[in-house]
Amino acid sequence: MAKSNQCSTCQKPIGVMHCTGCDGYFCAKDFRGHREILFTEIEELVQERNKLQEKMNTATKGNNSRNPLIEEINAWEKITVDKVRQTAEQVRQQANQLMNSKSMKITREFRGFSTELADLKETENYVEHDLTRLKQKIDQFNVDLTQFSHGTTIELNKEESERIKWDRIIYIREKPDEVERHQAPTIMKGMFVTSNLNKFSV
Repeated sequence: MAKSNQCSTCQKPIGVMHCTGCDGYFCAKDFRGHREILFTEIEELVQERNKLQEKMNTATKGNNSRNPLIEEINAWEKITVDKVRQTAEQVRQQANQLMNSKSMKITREFRGFSTELADLKETENYVEHDLTRLKQKIDQFNVDLTQFSHGTTIELNKEESERIKWDRIIYIREKPDEVERHQAPTIMKGMFVTSNLNKFSV
């Protein structure tokens, strides 16, 4: 007679259900309880996603005029002679383009994350590994949004000198970003339109 598998919860040798996520066996009753635990965890992920939505609406609504980088450019422009005002406008456009590019990147990745989370919740086709990975994504979004909101990934380089070309006195460059490991910065042309991503309950 074949030996029965031991239930990971009640320890009785009546394990008839196998979980591919934790590789454990469960009796029918405890397997339902095991799935309820996973259901609770994904519900918590949904709540974290909704909190991220609120941060997303604040961080990516396109109010770049209050960004510290733009304020620094404006202050520089006021104390600089008339012949550099055209250069200041060019740099301002570069800054807005880079910040809008980052905003679109965050929004696009968050939309994909939200879709994946909703699909997993609806199909119940997830295991512990998926939940761990989704939690890590939420942590990364929090880091990215904090950096984006404080403008810490971009810096303004200023050199007040008549000996160099006017279009090189002040220019935009992106700081090395340790968070986006091994990913080259992407510059995208065109206008940025923020998406109104609503809260969802899945």
